Amino acid sequence: MSGAGAEADASVCYRHPGRTSWTLCERCGRTICPECQILTPQGVRCPTCIEELGGSVQWAPAAGPRPQPKKQKRARARSTTTLDDRPGWQRVLIDMLRPGGSTPVLSWGAAILAVLIWVVGLFTDAPYLLLASDPRVAPVWQIWRFVTTDFVYTGLVALLSLIFGIVFLLLNGPMIERQLGRARFAALFLVSGAIGAAWMAIAGLPETGLFTPIFGLLGCYLVLAWSVPRARAQMLIMLGILLVLNLVLSPFEILAIIGAFGAGVGAMQLFRLFDERRSRPSTPYLLMIAGAAFFVVIAIVRQLATGA
Repeated sequence: MSGAGAEADASVCYRHPGRTSWTLCERCGRTICPECQILTPQGVRCPTCIEELGGSVQWAPAAGPRPQPKKQKRARARSTTTLDDRPGWQRVLIDMLRPGGSTPVLSWGAAILAVLIWVVGLFTDAPYLLLASDPRVAPVWQIWRFVTTDFVYTGLVALLSLIFGIVFLLLNGPMIERQLGRARFAALFLVSGAIGAAWMAIAGLPETGLFTPIFGLLGCYLVLAWSVPRARAQMLIMLGILLVLNLVLSPFEILAIIGAFGAGVGAMQLFRLFDERRSRPSTPYLLMIAGAAFFVVIAIVRQLATGA
């Protein structure tokens, strides 16, 4: 594919025509792959725009390690050589476990965990009884359920919902995980899922599955993509499809969707705000946890008040 064709095709990186991506530079609007994405307080920028603004074009994940001083260059080179000498499976494993690695291990791990719990649920009700957020089954003061319920699927009836949940998670999760970094991705996934489950518990309804935290992830990414018309349109279409699909499969989970989506939007605004202020890195995480705790407490109080 020619350079001109790559620029005209919104689905491929303008610098690497063989790589498909949905992410656009928020300054020039061109499509860029994960290798070309540079996160700034103003959003995702491409190397060309960073050069034009007089900045560095070195790419690193949002939560990745900072560049090492020059005096450590030799030590880093020795470490790289040692890594290259390892067997292929070891190199893959090290990249997966390395804090600044680009492998989307959290997205893959969430999908695998959901499948494993569904398989176990084919033989016993234990996963639902122990992990699901359902005020009719267990008291909401068992707060771990607000986190574990996102991975719970039970029975063959839930197979279709599980398949669609994994498809949309793997379609969007790796891209968002690479841009945010693993720590922010994990916090966003868990907090948005917990808030969605809490909203359902306040209404006295059960909530399970990956759809809820997925809406949190998409809410976060919509904030990143809002200033780029093509990316914004793509994300709104994706949200519309997912909303219709979720309402068909689980029409009563609209409260969870609203709660998780709002949590995703709010989390991204917090990350941007505190990045610009250069505040303590832990501050947005603490505020996110406090927000989730607020709704969980309301759910507990509501159940105690009604005697459910």
